Amino acid sequence: MNLLRSKSAVSLLMLGSIATGGTLTATSLLTTLTAKPAQAAQFCQCPIYVNSRFQLQPPYVAAAKDYGSVLARNGFSQISSPQPGAVVVMQPSFPGADTTYGHIGVIESVNSNGKIQVRGTNQDARYGYSIGSEFNCNNVSVIGFGTSVNGRRDISFWVRSPSNPKPVNQQGFNQVNFSAWVMSSNGITLRNSPRLADRSNQGVGYRQTLSFDGWAYGETVPDLQLGSPDARWYKLAGQNLWVPSAYVNGNAPNSRPMP
Repeated sequence: MNLLRSKSAVSLLMLGSIATGGTLTATSLLTTLTAKPAQAAQFCQCPIYVNSRFQLQPPYVAAAKDYGSVLARNGFSQISSPQPGAVVVMQPSFPGADTTYGHIGVIESVNSNGKIQVRGTNQDARYGYSIGSEFNCNNVSVIGFGTSVNGRRDISFWVRSPSNPKPVNQQGFNQVNFSAWVMSSNGITLRNSPRLADRSNQGVGYRQTLSFDGWAYGETVPDLQLGSPDARWYKLAGQNLWVPSAYVNGNAPNSRPMP
């Protein structure tokens, strides 16, 4: 979304506006983008949510459409197809994005027809649902875009690889595709291995649906709902990043909490 102008009119085909503009003056732009995260959640333009969620480092740019350069400087690589958890950068010509500044957010889900749901800020929750506050932003929502991304050149997808990836120990690793959603209201910091202390610099938000390509036993963690011990850890599809089973709603097929 636009970081500089006071109003934006963003249309989703014939549905009307799906994003709402906020007021941010040119003189306050640099301060807003580079300030440390506030203690209390605040209204966020769409790039600010992505900055906060992934702890992106400056320099920043003013328009969401140009954020590929910021992502690349912060260790992200462009991928050819959308996937949940990837950052999506829309150019102004993509239906539903601001016609001058584009849009940026995080892919929540991908339909079989190529249409995506996007988690972010400065979006109209009437075309999805409101999340409320996360990553110091109080206007987070998930909305669906009515145009398939298949074959389009005005939208890009970005993922960050760990700076020092740890290979998956294939012994005891169970390869299977499944999904689950985040139960923790504070979101989850992803781990580089099945250990709580091995924190990455990436996170996922409350109620976000995650796709996994396998699981393994690791550090035991108390289940958020049941309070019972659970040593299962789930590996994000296509990435060497992990979440404890205890923090998500959904079970790996043919698994049990403890070995």
